Amino acid sequence: MDHLERRRPLPGGLVAAVLMALTLAGCIDDDQGTASFGPATTAEPELPAVTRASDETTATELASDDTEPPGATAEGRPETTTTEPLAPLQTLRAELVVDGLDQPILVTGAPGTDALFVVEREGIILTVEDGAVADEPFLDLRAELLSSSIEQGLLGLAFHPDYATNGRFFAYWTAPNGDSTLAEFESSAPTVVDPSTMRVILQVPQPTERHNAGMVLFGPDGLLYLALGDGGSGGDTAQDTTNPLGSILRLDVSEPGSYTIPDGNPFGDEIWVYGLRNPWRFSIDPVAELAYIGDVGQEAFEEINVIPLDAAGTNFGWFMMEGDQCFQAGCDPAGFTPPALQYSHVEGCSVTGGWVYRGAAIPELVGHYFFADWCKEFVRSFRYDDGNVVDQFDWTDELPELGQVTSFGLDNDGELFAANWDGEIYQIVPVR
Repeated sequence: MDHLERRRPLPGGLVAAVLMALTLAGCIDDDQGTASFGPATTAEPELPAVTRASDETTATELASDDTEPPGATAEGRPETTTTEPLAPLQTLRAELVVDGLDQPILVTGAPGTDALFVVEREGIILTVEDGAVADEPFLDLRAELLSSSIEQGLLGLAFHPDYATNGRFFAYWTAPNGDSTLAEFESSAPTVVDPSTMRVILQVPQPTERHNAGMVLFGPDGLLYLALGDGGSGGDTAQDTTNPLGSILRLDVSEPGSYTIPDGNPFGDEIWVYGLRNPWRFSIDPVAELAYIGDVGQEAFEEINVIPLDAAGTNFGWFMMEGDQCFQAGCDPAGFTPPALQYSHVEGCSVTGGWVYRGAAIPELVGHYFFADWCKEFVRSFRYDDGNVVDQFDWTDELPELGQVTSFGLDNDGELFAANWDGEIYQIVPVR
């Protein structure tokens, strides 16, 4: 691929985001439209109907989703070690984990440790344990990257599924020349890493400083997925399947220090799906094997696309389409996959894609996908059921502390966290 530079191992010894970035890309430099709200309006929260637990009803019996999360019982409910009944869920609350951070744009757990890892946009990865930031950074990449624009910097972090035993993880950033850069590292202990283990495995030239996307993660198939924006130079790159911009890449990183093209990639290159503008945050629900892609819009719509992992080659339409409407004259909507949910720029201006909740603390909301808007600072959730968006809730009034959410994240137990532009990390917890 002409636009990609694949690197072999170097001798010797990376919360809507910058969604904010995306955010601002959607809010500041683009004209805002007045299109009406998308597929379904969002109601005030009416909590899932759960009767008070009787002596015979345990926490596991309150789950509202019939799919089977990791560690679930045969009936598909989150496994719990408690036999105490849960009181009815009243609402949700944002519980502060840590504050005083510098533009945190991602929070995640890692196999083999209870620590949270927090990515600061300007190039530092921190570890947080028991509500305190470790004295020393997990990794300092400031010398490796460019962060002068809000859409640049250290943008993504993904731990290998076998991190507890192999210590491998991947980071994504913008290099000093503006190239999007994916590199691999190895840690010698769960919260200790030697920077000299860095191996750059992929670089993508960027035409502008904008629309760099930023999410990198592993799917349940063991493959590595990386989201790239359209480069901010007009959007036509997103319809070019010989160009990685405006797409999500899928890589096989089985061999340390390099990657290969997985079987099933539709064009024989790195591209998995395409036709995206700036998918700042996307996630994969390993239970349903669905990808949820929050794509920041331009003039009229913000969108969330939901597709199965076997839908390689899906074209979401940008820059021919924005949302479910033609963006270019004469386009044929039938040739593209519309979003599962969209909302207009009357409602917001920059979506922060989130995660499907699969934890045990709030079984009533298992299967709910949480997302936010950077500009209007709302927080909402929905369930995706047999191709339909259902059970839409608006949690904004319950979670005002979250503010401008740059990213959502999960810990090892599937509990939900959020990072915001004010430098705070919150856990979303139940009120019973």
